Amino acid sequence: MLHIVDIIIFVVYFIAMISVGFYFYYKNKSVEDYYVGGRKLGSWHIGLSVVATDVGGGFSIGLGGLGYLIGISGSWMLFTGLLGAWLTAVVLIPRVNQLSHQEKWYTFPQLFGFFYNKKVAFLAGIISAIGYIGFTSSQLLAGAKLASATFIEIDLQTALIIMGAIAVVYTAIGGLKAVIYTDTIQWIILMAGLIFIGIPISYYKVGGYEAIQNTLAPEFLSLTNIKWQQIINWLFTIVPIWFVGMTLYQRIYAAQMLKLLKKPGILLVYSNGL
Repeated sequence: MLHIVDIIIFVVYFIAMISVGFYFYYKNKSVEDYYVGGRKLGSWHIGLSVVATDVGGGFSIGLGGLGYLIGISGSWMLFTGLLGAWLTAVVLIPRVNQLSHQEKWYTFPQLFGFFYNKKVAFLAGIISAIGYIGFTSSQLLAGAKLASATFIEIDLQTALIIMGAIAVVYTAIGGLKAVIYTDTIQWIILMAGLIFIGIPISYYKVGGYEAIQNTLAPEFLSLTNIKWQQIINWLFTIVPIWFVGMTLYQRIYAAQMLKLLKKPGILLVYSNGL
């Protein structure tokens, strides 16, 4: 049976997320407020939102699986992500930010329409929608698996419906500001839980570093337990994801998703790092 404290934490958390959505529902005064946060969102909130979205349930579970396969050498994937993030911050974001303010864009495809034509913009919108439906679905599925594993009385499908419905509600009613601020809250909760609860308790339960060293093969504790071809592969896959996908997603594409959410008959679940 679920412990009453677990239930309270579960309920309070989701009420807080929905409350943020309603708060910005009443605070938003214009179309720009809703779709692009009034173009005044701070770099800290945007940065935390990007990281929270990337380090969601899917990424956390995926990296855990990678650690089981090759040990701490899996952290090379994170290093390639950091390289992509650095290139994004230095090269792409300043240019896209300047143009988005200048041209008053609301959606990601408008960038391609500006440099090319409407057909390219339309194709970019289709590709983005397909890609992020898959990305978002994997994030929600991973989060639902974690929830159903924690609360055994809740099956996977029910957990998925609950989390998806709540994400859609606070995203659709609060706009981009609700997305950014809930991401910030979720990132703080995630990191605080990992640093102060998850990692220390896990480290203690397994018996400390000595037990880890005695249990695992030496290559699992080495950064060289990986082929150079795999690092090259990550450079050509992870770096572009950060360099293009995550930047445009946060700066412009989120507004496109919000527009789709408002259309009757369309239900696109936007996870925001859940």
